[in-house]
Amino acid sequence: MKTLNRKNRLLAFASALVLVGTSLGMAFAQVDLPASIKVSGVLRVGSQETYVPAEFRQEGSDEVVGFTADIVKEIAKRLGITHEYIHAEYSALIPGLAADRFDMGSGGMSPNPDRLEAVNMVGYFQSGATFIVRKADEGKYETAQDFCGKTIGALQGAGTIAAQIEKENAQCASSGKQPINVESFTTTPDGLQQVLLGRIEAYLPDYAQTLYIISQQPDDFATIGDNYYLVKYPIVFTFSKDGDQRLFNAVISTLSDMMADGTYIDILNNWGVAAGAIAEPAVNSLTAKQLGE
Repeated sequence: MKTLNRKNRLLAFASALVLVGTSLGMAFAQVDLPASIKVSGVLRVGSQETYVPAEFRQEGSDEVVGFTADIVKEIAKRLGITHEYIHAEYSALIPGLAADRFDMGSGGMSPNPDRLEAVNMVGYFQSGATFIVRKADEGKYETAQDFCGKTIGALQGAGTIAAQIEKENAQCASSGKQPINVESFTTTPDGLQQVLLGRIEAYLPDYAQTLYIISQQPDDFATIGDNYYLVKYPIVFTFSKDGDQRLFNAVISTLSDMMADGTYIDILNNWGVAAGAIAEPAVNSLTAKQLGE
């Protein structure tokens, strides 16, 4: 009788383990994926890997770190796969998707109408562009209009910023001033170096990136105005519009789950960027709903 009871208890325990395992599997793997990703077990992510503090390589390390990197890692984990980063310059992220170099584009891209025509987008963070200047010029500039007739820098392919600068230049002209001249750079570190050398007056990273850069180099850089934004936009993951859309849908679903269970905000808190949290994935949208709105 004791032996029978013991067997029953073991059977019950084994059944409980199966149920727990099944529940966890359902929680993290209730979405379907394209056949190519199922076979490889790897999510290929395109990024320039210089977007601090979201997605970057620290000096002397091959590991990509940052709040976006942590979000990508968690998404892949919940989908039951691994992930790898494939280097691509910012301007090559959308062409890279079209050429099937990677499955998902990252690297701090923002939406604009032309890009939304070309790819599907999932916004995961509220950001925007601001000006970073030399520490010696702190307090010299308050708004974009203070750069009329001066040269600034921006990331190559940053169409959202270029469109806003066109509007600012129209205002410069109406005030009888020369336009803002923009030089393009393939990476943010290249642009920042030109600021320090005095060859350009400012560079236009996004806001979270600016705060991180200043926290790391407080004697070199400063921002302008009082939390000044040239333009606000969400940061997005990008996906091909052609063919299988299961990865696109899986990322939306998984990111929604992460926002609901607190994992998403925990990741942002770990990197000190929770102010950019959004309430839900911004799917193919030019704007995002910030958390608390």
